[in-house]
Amino acid sequence: MWKVVAVVVAACIVGVFGDKVQYKDCGSVSGTISDVDITPCPTEPCQFVRTKTINVTVDFTAKTAISTAVTKVYGFILGIKTPFPVPGDACQDMTCPIASGAVTSYKNSVFVKPEYPKVSVVVQWEVHDQDDKLIICFNVPVQISD
Repeated sequence: MWKVVAVVVAACIVGVFGDKVQYKDCGSVSGTISDVDITPCPTEPCQFVRTKTINVTVDFTAKTAISTAVTKVYGFILGIKTPFPVPGDACQDMTCPIASGAVTSYKNSVFVKPEYPKVSVVVQWEVHDQDDKLIICFNVPVQISD
């Protein structure tokens, strides 16, 4: 009986705390990614539904001291790296400054605008440090849909 309760509780915790996704590291330098959660994204490619908000959480360990940081997001559409507008100050999405060796959670939310085209795209999420070095960088496949 207790095993069944434990399994149900574990399933609920996973449902509440996000959807860990398969990602490809695309050159993280100043940080080591341990987890990427995108909610909602119960299956891949992630469905980014127009007029909905997507929540992104990245857990990482800083390899160097970070005083300031900038977020940059791109979509590869037909092989062309296209900027995706997001607020730039990554220190609004995590606590700065960050000491070398510190385990940190970066949390961002993005509204999927209704004018975005319905396309399959590889999203590249980058966070740069004060020297414009990549703290973290990951790619994840996405389908923008209704």
